[in-house]
Amino acid sequence: MNFKLTLVILIAGLNSWVCHAGTGKEKQADVLMLALPASAYLLTLNERDKQGTWALTKSLGLTAAATLALNSIVDKDSPNGSSNDAFPSGHAAIAFSSAAFIQKRYGSRPGIPAYLVASYVGWLRVETDDHDSADVIAGAAVGIISSYLLTRAFDDKVRAAAWADDKSAGLQVQVRW
Repeated sequence: MNFKLTLVILIAGLNSWVCHAGTGKEKQADVLMLALPASAYLLTLNERDKQGTWALTKSLGLTAAATLALNSIVDKDSPNGSSNDAFPSGHAAIAFSSAAFIQKRYGSRPGIPAYLVASYVGWLRVETDDHDSADVIAGAAVGIISSYLLTRAFDDKVRAAAWADDKSAGLQVQVRW
């Protein structure tokens, strides 16, 4: 489980770096910011973790809502002058929300690479002058807090699955200790 997620995150990161290195750091940040929630979502599907899928959806929803609300309240220009909704960084908020979800739900083994990718996204946003450090730190805080409020650790010690076809139906229960 953890190895697969780590591999997905690393492949997404390498793909972004290789395919988009010539198109700019903004594109890298965009791709990686989307790769993290996609990796988290795929992990919940791989684990058949419906509660995790719902927790991820709620965490990202709260992150987006809080970020947009703060963008509306705080009228702060980006360092490059391209927008007046720099605080907090939405890229950092989504990336760190996804990383926090992965770490809280599935542990440090997949969480550490996710946090490294999220940190790289934040660094890219500062490097491109789309944000300053305070914007990225605030976005990271919004994302992490959102995920920590709405995510519990994954417990796959007991799993149940119902099944049915034309001739039969049943319930399969799996217990690990």
